[in-house]
Amino acid sequence: MKSLPQFLLLGLLTAAIGEWQFSVFLRSDLENFIGSLAFNALYLTGVYLLTRLLLATLRNRPKFILVYTGFFGLTGLMVEWLLIGNSPWGNPQASQVGMFAYWACMALVPLAFLLPSRPAQIFIVRYGLVYLAFILLGQFTIPSPDWRFAFHIYAVILGYLGLMIGILWKYVRSAGN
Repeated sequence: MKSLPQFLLLGLLTAAIGEWQFSVFLRSDLENFIGSLAFNALYLTGVYLLTRLLLATLRNRPKFILVYTGFFGLTGLMVEWLLIGNSPWGNPQASQVGMFAYWACMALVPLAFLLPSRPAQIFIVRYGLVYLAFILLGQFTIPSPDWRFAFHIYAVILGYLGLMIGILWKYVRSAGN
């Protein structure tokens, strides 16, 4: 397995894109961006330790990838609900599906680079580059702040959801071969 710094870098890079959109593009709050990444580094350290334990016992199985994704998506929702206040009852406008995908991807992307799955790795890099170009284009070409706000909110939700589904699809498909 790769080292903790590599795992953290991949997880933080995955989280940083959406955090930058929300904290910097939408709220002009660089301190929130930095604080979020600091918290995410602590969270990812726990994810890394648990991942090492799980991989030592379960190996690379399609069911493992699905359970792994579900588990870390749900633990992320618990962070959102209990620590941040984005529960369905506390902030009904928050996208639960988007937050689930965000936290799942934060754990899933580093895992994809730890396991021997070249198709998933290629997909992640290509998806990330297209997504970055898309959000930058939207940020600098949409003139209305209200439209830009809606653009980024939906881009984050659909972006992480698409990334999660794409990675899972690559694993399930490769398991059938």
